[in-house]
Amino acid sequence: HIIDIGPEGGAKGGQTRGKKVDAQLTRLINSGPSAFKNANHVYNLTKMALSALSKRGLEPVCAQRVVVSEKHRIGTAADIVAYSKKENSLVIVELKTGFDHGRKAAAEKNGVKCKMGKPLQKVNDCVVNRHLAQLAVTRHLFVQEKKTVTRLGELGLEQDVKGLLLYVNDEGAEFYTLPDWWKKRSEKLLEALA
Repeated sequence: HIIDIGPEGGAKGGQTRGKKVDAQLTRLINSGPSAFKNANHVYNLTKMALSALSKRGLEPVCAQRVVVSEKHRIGTAADIVAYSKKENSLVIVELKTGFDHGRKAAAEKNGVKCKMGKPLQKVNDCVVNRHLAQLAVTRHLFVQEKKTVTRLGELGLEQDVKGLLLYVNDEGAEFYTLPDWWKKRSEKLLEALA
């Protein structure tokens, strides 16, 4: 049955809620397709995320897939790696719960919109752009795994791995595709983070 965990209270309430959904999604996805059908308790946001992926034609393959760059001493995890039947490719999905309002509103200082730091100095400093930057780096680290990308080709999959940002909240789900502009800057962004 479905559980509504509702908004968590306190300063860290949203993070707590997001961690619960993320942990449940990870367990369900990594346990295989039958796990969702056999789950006793499923959070609304978990169900919403899985439903949104399904409607988009994406089948989750694994969750919390670790990616690293030893050279840069940076590591993270892809929230969800999904398979797109339509494009015959893998998609790295960055999942965010909450962030309901003002995702595209730029931060302001003295009435002037703030820009992000180099190499992203041309884009507004807003929630969506921060999350796209995170997704760009995660995807970049994944596609730098030569053995993985070679194996995708051997399996007949497109080697151009896509990127999607998925927001889920009580009102629904919204996707943002990772544009080529971000992909082209991911190596420089990674260098700036190191």
